[in-house]
Amino acid sequence: MGGVWVALGANLGERERTLNAAVREIGALPGVRVLRRSSWIETEALGGPPGQPPYLNGVVELECSLSAAELLAALHAIEARHGRVREVRNAARTLDLDLLLFGAQRSSTAELELPHPRMEEREFVLAPLAELAPDLLLPVSGLTVRRRLEALRRACNEALPRHAAADMPQVFATPAGAREWLAARRPSSLGFVPTMGALHEGHLSLVRRARSENELVCVSVFVNPLQFNDAKDFERYPRDFEGDARAVGEAGCELVFSGTLADFFPESGGARESIVAAPAGPAGLGLEGAFRPGHFDGVATIVERLFEIVRPNRAYFGAKDFQQTLVVRDVARRLGYPQIVVCPTSREASGLARSSRNALLSPENLERAPRIYAALCSARAAWRERGVRAPRELRAVMLRALDGSGLEPEYAQVRDPERWTADEPSFELERAVALIAARAGAVRLIDNLRLDLDESPA
Repeated sequence: MGGVWVALGANLGERERTLNAAVREIGALPGVRVLRRSSWIETEALGGPPGQPPYLNGVVELECSLSAAELLAALHAIEARHGRVREVRNAARTLDLDLLLFGAQRSSTAELELPHPRMEEREFVLAPLAELAPDLLLPVSGLTVRRRLEALRRACNEALPRHAAADMPQVFATPAGAREWLAARRPSSLGFVPTMGALHEGHLSLVRRARSENELVCVSVFVNPLQFNDAKDFERYPRDFEGDARAVGEAGCELVFSGTLADFFPESGGARESIVAAPAGPAGLGLEGAFRPGHFDGVATIVERLFEIVRPNRAYFGAKDFQQTLVVRDVARRLGYPQIVVCPTSREASGLARSSRNALLSPENLERAPRIYAALCSARAAWRERGVRAPRELRAVMLRALDGSGLEPEYAQVRDPERWTADEPSFELERAVALIAARAGAVRLIDNLRLDLDESPA
């Protein structure tokens, strides 16, 4: 029999591993075949004792020659093997398996209720079900899964304030869950802030800017391995997803999502070498592109995929990563969307550009790091006060300012911000951006400053 649907959930232990193991065990039952599985969607626990950890939820569709009672008994046995105690209602659990639908069969005995009596009232059931079978007719309401989910969410949105300060946003562990959530809402304008997490005031200023310009704001948190050419750098990149979600919620974000490389590129089967890279183009040549080979191809690849998932009207980036903003503009130009909004660099009182990597600086190097901004300012002073326009001379000004700082410069260069070139221009410029990359101990820092324009505060 087809049309058999089972819901899975877990909020204790290694949730994703447990859920994947349960799917395999269900598929190994005699007379049962798993036809397809939804993505895992993270939600807050409903009912039961307060303070429970969040759930991962999903559904599977089965082909089954067992009876409904036999299948339910087999599901309970799988739960028990994973430590589920059914006598404790609404408690945290390592595994929860519910038989939602068994074809058109109906049952209302104490042992077996079909269809599941609460499935049409649970967003955490309907959302993954809508991912696989949006047009499936539900037996109680007579609505499709998609329509019932929309009605449920509309009722929730009407009952709660739309932008409650300090509220946790909707959180999804996979991009598929985020895509479905956004598709159900269809806001008139959607602002998107892609990040790698370890968020600071600079990121939050982007969220607040997006909040002021859009009906709904979405943030992604994903440490993208494709843009790291140093495995050690990737491993030590700071991570705090729970803290990040709380911070962006307080700044006005409604949705935050993450995922694995396989989640973002399911066609690759999780193999990095199978992912087709999006070329960074001319803006990825020179400077960061030269010192970090492949970095901008990795940026372009994940940003293109994020834009395809979220489909924002506007996407927000910080000016600190100047060359990256050029690459991202090229991606948006190829796709035809979104509008790229580049926001001013957020700085500490010392002038140090805020960066997630600053958390890795030793106290000594934290004192040295503001010399990068001071060197940029020395180039701006040379441009404005002495009329220096030759990139070679401006480079020398910056290197002199960094001399004796205890920092190790990788480059200190000047480019025309509107006509990017891989190599240093050999002619005097009418407009200019100065760019520096330097190491403070093991931590690599970058910053830039327009020489011909004033820097607006973030």
